[in-house]
Amino acid sequence: MSSFSFQYSSWFLILCVVLAAAYTAALYYRDSIFSEKEVSNAWWKRIMSAARFALVFLLCVLLLSPFFSHRSTQTFKPIVAIVADNSESMKYGLAKDTSLFKQTLKELESVLGQNYEVVNYTAGDALRNNTTIDFSEKSSNLSTALEELNGIYYNRNLGAVILATDGIYNKGINPVYSTENSTYQVYSIAVGDTSIKKDQRISAVFHNKLVYLNDKFAVRADIESNNLNGKNTKITCYEITDGGTKSIDTKEITYNTDASFRSVDFVLPANKTGVAHYRFVLENLTGEVTYQNNVRDIYVEILDGRQKVLLVANTPHPDVAAFKSAIESNKNYQLDVAMAESFNKSLNEYNLIILHQLPSGNQKVTALLQAAQAQKKSLLFVLGTQSFPVDFSKAQNLVNVRGSTNNFNDVTAQVNKDFSLFTLSEKTLQTLPKLPPLSNFFGDYTANSSTKTLLSQKINNVTTDYPLWIFGETGETKTGVICAEGLWRWRNYDYMLNKSHDATNEIINKTIQYLSVKNDKRPFRVTLNKNVFQDNEAVIFDAQLYNANYELVNTPNIELEIKNETGERTKYSFSKTDNSYTLNAGFFAAGNYTYTATTSLGNNTLTASGKFSVSPLQLEELRTRADHQWLYRIAAQHNGSMHYLSTAKNIADEINNKNQLKPVLYDTFLTESAINLKWIFVLLLALLSLEWGTRKYLGGY
Repeated sequence: MSSFSFQYSSWFLILCVVLAAAYTAALYYRDSIFSEKEVSNAWWKRIMSAARFALVFLLCVLLLSPFFSHRSTQTFKPIVAIVADNSESMKYGLAKDTSLFKQTLKELESVLGQNYEVVNYTAGDALRNNTTIDFSEKSSNLSTALEELNGIYYNRNLGAVILATDGIYNKGINPVYSTENSTYQVYSIAVGDTSIKKDQRISAVFHNKLVYLNDKFAVRADIESNNLNGKNTKITCYEITDGGTKSIDTKEITYNTDASFRSVDFVLPANKTGVAHYRFVLENLTGEVTYQNNVRDIYVEILDGRQKVLLVANTPHPDVAAFKSAIESNKNYQLDVAMAESFNKSLNEYNLIILHQLPSGNQKVTALLQAAQAQKKSLLFVLGTQSFPVDFSKAQNLVNVRGSTNNFNDVTAQVNKDFSLFTLSEKTLQTLPKLPPLSNFFGDYTANSSTKTLLSQKINNVTTDYPLWIFGETGETKTGVICAEGLWRWRNYDYMLNKSHDATNEIINKTIQYLSVKNDKRPFRVTLNKNVFQDNEAVIFDAQLYNANYELVNTPNIELEIKNETGERTKYSFSKTDNSYTLNAGFFAAGNYTYTATTSLGNNTLTASGKFSVSPLQLEELRTRADHQWLYRIAAQHNGSMHYLSTAKNIADEINNKNQLKPVLYDTFLTESAINLKWIFVLLLALLSLEWGTRKYLGGY
């Protein structure tokens, strides 16, 4: 629908008519040039008069600033989302009905598609927008899937959700709570058997992921059983090695009730460094619904020793607790904490010394600094309001601080995207600028030209060149400086923001890792962020290549070959980043793998190799009994109903008969000045051309 209006009163249109008529009359009816006999044809004169009148009239109208208003209406159908559980447990629940399940969902989509916009999703490890249902997902996180669905269709016309599942979830919270504030209808399609079947299973195996060479470590296996009263079985622990399978220990088990739970403890030796693979196997009993949950694999990383870190503080401070919590979250490190005034131990056993607000006015720690320098120990300085700027600047050569000891700044973190000493996850990089301010001296911070800046200071929303988190090397010694205090605030806010301390733990532990590890002068390195992956985690490699001047380069290509336990080999090529390399090799089946990377630099062929292991994620085998109670509850709470596969086709009729899902109309209004309309310009040009051409033809001017 369109309308035409003026900025000024429409009464001015009469004046436009008068002006156009007067101008036309003066030009054509008082001028005798077109009254001679040879041009006495009155039709030509009328055509020119009409063209001139229209031209002048339109020009006058345009002076009134007319504009067009256009209204368009769009209709959006209600959205119906069909969410199919794609986890492995569905195979047990559906048995031979998998084809019927898929066909039923297709028919629902076809019928509902006549009146609604139907979208298809699968749920398992995550919510995925696709129609491929193969029951391959390793876990069921239905609550997160529904939360993501709420986010995707926030402020959109989502009318109903059809959830087809066995009701088994092994990650996240009860899905009922994920839809508490949702207004759409929920219909559930319940599959699987809710009866208690004869079964035994290893429900969990508890163990340390990291142990140390020559230690003994405890492993606890939790075992559950149903309807096996009076049956005897045994559980055996095996060690899986390249040479085969070795039995380590066996425990006898007797089930005394229909529903039984017990824990069995093993003590295992750590005899060799690397990743140790253990398998726990329950002896199968006749009549079990499945034998797949009778086996559990675990992987334990055995290290030669921990890195020892010493933190010396000027006085007790919340930052000390923040460092302690972050460092001790990584089992590779052992932290000792001491106060400067009472510390007198040797530094021989430590790989890194953290000096918190030292040197200070009261504690110069001269002897400690001299001992660290003599033993080439890596140092991490934390500047704070108790530090003494002059002595602090002399104690390290990364940054010179000229500041007032009475005035302080609040500074936030600005990430340097060109930092290359180590990498932080994308989530951490996004979190750091959101964290609350740290405190430091008001003054000037001048960094050495050879330093590497991870974070710079942002003061009152102004990004500066002042360093906040920097690193440098002198010979074989590494040094780091954090130019502010208040990391405890970061940890608290990180938890409030992300429900975890992952971001602050990562930046602190990556700092500790870089500083505590001896310089690696190899020109070619390939690294993994860990050695043990689950089979639903992608294996990601990073690589660095250095030239003769020890500068990062990434001109040559890098090829990678991964070999599994059977000798099967797969080849990959690294992708180039700004100045290094990365490779997402994807997902691997459970087992042990070796890799070899190859590249060429000049006339030299360089190689790097290593190992990693993949542990099976066995969550879907733990529970085989369907759970329909919450499916009934969630449907009842959201004006829907629960159906079994045999009656699922009735959902479309229910939705249509309720007639509660209505389309949404969106009106769009567009206002445009008439002078911007191209057809107005074309019309004026046509009128002018018609009159001018006719006058010239008739001998006028």
